Amino acid sequence: MLNVTIPSAQQKLSDIINQDGIVRDSEQAIVSPNGQKQKWLIDLRPILLNVEALEIITNLFWDQYQDKLPFQIAGMEVAAVPLVTALLMKARERGLKTNGLVIRKERKTSGLGKSIEGVITDNPIILVDDIMNSGASLEKAFAAIEQEGYKVEQVFVIINYKTNRGEQWQKQKGIQINELFDLTPFDVSYSNNVKPFQYKYSILWRFYQKGAFPFAVVPKSTPLLVRDKFYMGSDCGKMFCINAKNGQEVWSFDVNTHHPKGIWSSPAYHKGRIYFGAYNGILYCLDAMTGLELWKNSCCEFIGSSPLIVPEHDMLYIGLEHQRPRMMGSNAAFDLKTGERKWEIGQKKYQHGSAAYYKEIDAVIFGNADHDVSAYEAKTGKLIWKNETDRSIKYPPTIDEKRGQVIATSFDGNIYILDAKTGERKAAIQTNDICYTTALVTHDKIFAGSGDRHLYIIDANTLELIEKRDCYAKVYSSPRLIDGNVIFGTSGGKIMEMNPDTLEFIGNAQLPDAVTNAVSANEDTSILYASTHMNELYAIERKAL
Repeated sequence: MLNVTIPSAQQKLSDIINQDGIVRDSEQAIVSPNGQKQKWLIDLRPILLNVEALEIITNLFWDQYQDKLPFQIAGMEVAAVPLVTALLMKARERGLKTNGLVIRKERKTSGLGKSIEGVITDNPIILVDDIMNSGASLEKAFAAIEQEGYKVEQVFVIINYKTNRGEQWQKQKGIQINELFDLTPFDVSYSNNVKPFQYKYSILWRFYQKGAFPFAVVPKSTPLLVRDKFYMGSDCGKMFCINAKNGQEVWSFDVNTHHPKGIWSSPAYHKGRIYFGAYNGILYCLDAMTGLELWKNSCCEFIGSSPLIVPEHDMLYIGLEHQRPRMMGSNAAFDLKTGERKWEIGQKKYQHGSAAYYKEIDAVIFGNADHDVSAYEAKTGKLIWKNETDRSIKYPPTIDEKRGQVIATSFDGNIYILDAKTGERKAAIQTNDICYTTALVTHDKIFAGSGDRHLYIIDANTLELIEKRDCYAKVYSSPRLIDGNVIFGTSGGKIMEMNPDTLEFIGNAQLPDAVTNAVSANEDTSILYASTHMNELYAIERKAL
């Protein structure tokens, strides 16, 4: 704890917290983030709106830090807003000069799209918060500050729980944390039996391109790793080739579109060529080594869908968006070598959905904007079956080859499981928000995210819900099996790692912006790669502890 000079003031503050900042289950029901009942809760927001308490806190802070100026003070909303403000006002009262910053929990999706309010200077940064528990909120603040090219020097909190995960986080960061209190003065007991995480994550490099469209926090162009290079589309309308070893640009190809979505189509690779669509309505084929255009087909008004390549037919399959009164979208097949359109099936709505291939019946299966899942003969486009849903399906379905099932997640909030041969509906698992992801089938389970902030785990054999895990932010990132574990991202910027047998979270990394695309890894899984909705790609070292 801080080496304070006014013990009586600190005692007075602890009395105020005991009286007004601790809620017990005898007073009202308290529910933890995982849905379990808990016996007590420390809520310091009323304390940070108490003038007497703020006077004590700010005096204790400046007694400790005054001789460390110059520095600036930063904190994450909501609790840190009154704390940062009060510290700035107390500094002025003492004749001190400093600077304040407020970090948003999520980047603003309107106006200027900022993640940090205030003007950052080159002075050291002291990060302040009300409570230190696992370090999760502090980690998010660290990520936002580091994204701007700055570092946190020290952390100040009012109460430090000193949990296993919190102390693990502090050790990994190598950061000094000064607290006014631990839990000792507050007559509460804390079960410190949460296991420390099993993996440590460190950012190796970051690729960034200006021109991101921050107002759409949804899946965009998923980076594709081919040997030692990444291929990634961007909101600014460029397809990038990026060196996977150092994050440096190898080449870029500009599609010259003014549409704010640029390239949301995820690239596909085949025999030295890269295929993708853009929001100028053009389907492209580029040389993967040089970025030179090999062919293009101006086939519609917009393309947000991602190409599926089926080498057996030398064709790619993709959804198209038109401006035709009677056919606003379509599913189409194109020749891989020439770009010639081979077949096209009309849709009433803009078709953002993409396809998966089921080899057993030689079918491409699309999730459609017309509120259905449809299977077509891959060679001819002839309809094999259709299963209607209540809303659009905007991401590729998953084929469960072992059980002959198709899993499609829908904007109606359902995770649909269908018979892959007939389209017969076998189950529909209802979530509480839109589903915008491709499910993962592994370990006899189906893993699929939802906008309701949960990851759903379904028994792949009985098709019954096993569990839904709260991820504290929307889950649009498609889960992937990496090194035997399920890894996915959230709109809160977290990359979460789960043991597929125990369903225990065994690690997480924090990025400054939403992770809405699938995470990938290098061959030995020592490096994870994750993109954010802000045209960023991160390489993250992953080490077992």
